[in-house]
Amino acid sequence: MKLLNAILFSTLLFTYAVSANPVPNAAAPQAGSGAAAVHAAPAAGGDAHAAPAESAAHSDAFSFAETIAHHLSDAPLWKLELAGYDISITKRVVMLFLAAFLLVLILVPAARRIAKNPYAKPTRFTGFIEVLVNFIRNDVAHASLGHHAHPYEPYLLTLFFFILISNLLGLIPSLGELYVFAGQATGLMHAHAGHADSFSLPIAEKLWPGITATGDIAVTATLAIFTFLVILISGFAYQGAMFIRNIVPGGIPLLLWPIMWPIEFIGLFTKPFALAIRLLANMTAGHMIILVLLGFIFQFQSYFIAPVSIAGAMAIYLLELFVAFLQAYIFTFLTALFISQVQHRH
Repeated sequence: MKLLNAILFSTLLFTYAVSANPVPNAAAPQAGSGAAAVHAAPAAGGDAHAAPAESAAHSDAFSFAETIAHHLSDAPLWKLELAGYDISITKRVVMLFLAAFLLVLILVPAARRIAKNPYAKPTRFTGFIEVLVNFIRNDVAHASLGHHAHPYEPYLLTLFFFILISNLLGLIPSLGELYVFAGQATGLMHAHAGHADSFSLPIAEKLWPGITATGDIAVTATLAIFTFLVILISGFAYQGAMFIRNIVPGGIPLLLWPIMWPIEFIGLFTKPFALAIRLLANMTAGHMIILVLLGFIFQFQSYFIAPVSIAGAMAIYLLELFVAFLQAYIFTFLTALFISQVQHRH
């Protein structure tokens, strides 16, 4: 098992290293082509040809900015328009579809198997799912909301598992890029020119872009907006119109209300904002550190740097596994906590 884990981590890190090496913007010149003419050019025109040669070498050089932008930024993969609006399917949208598909594929069979015979000895699969579900129900929902937790359990469980699966999928490198790299290495696939035109990428790269869906502010902000709406609905459901007044804690002197009410009102918006930024920052920072550490291999091209970079990247990768679970838990726990705060006046 230890050997299997070591092979798995080595394969994942190797894939990161492979995909971190950007594809040159132009294919290497063929023998007998213009490259030979440049080498055969007279020395008198050396200055004229030095600039293009230097420019070509510079364009083929490793670039941290290009690598990080390619792996962390979104890009459209399939062009799609609706009533004149661009709703193209991007890399992160593909990963969202995959996360939703795996969410249904994993949880629905587990729920059916458990419901079919609740008292049977659970398998490792159903046992693991039950542990996570009971943890969210007992230690998050009921611990924060008490006897009011039951109506919110479906939302909290969906939130936790969706964020968790999205975080974990972002740790799997682009299988499409590995497939393309293997095809180019064996000569079975021709190199495509750079990453400028995302629409022309091979289908393998489009089906698994290997990007973290929760590393986009649009995704985390949408999750936070849903939480904000649940908070507002819960506040008005339990307190009615008095919820607007009761956002100020009880016992505050009347003279301080002109100061406290705007602060508490703004606090309603800063809570979901903090949820979105926290998840975004944590899921982006770890991936960026891994890319930078592995980028040192291509930057310095040294046998002394490579082991240090790989060891550092492996340590950060293991930390990212923990962070994937931690951030899903924090987002869900704070959501339950914020809901409980608006159900009655403090």
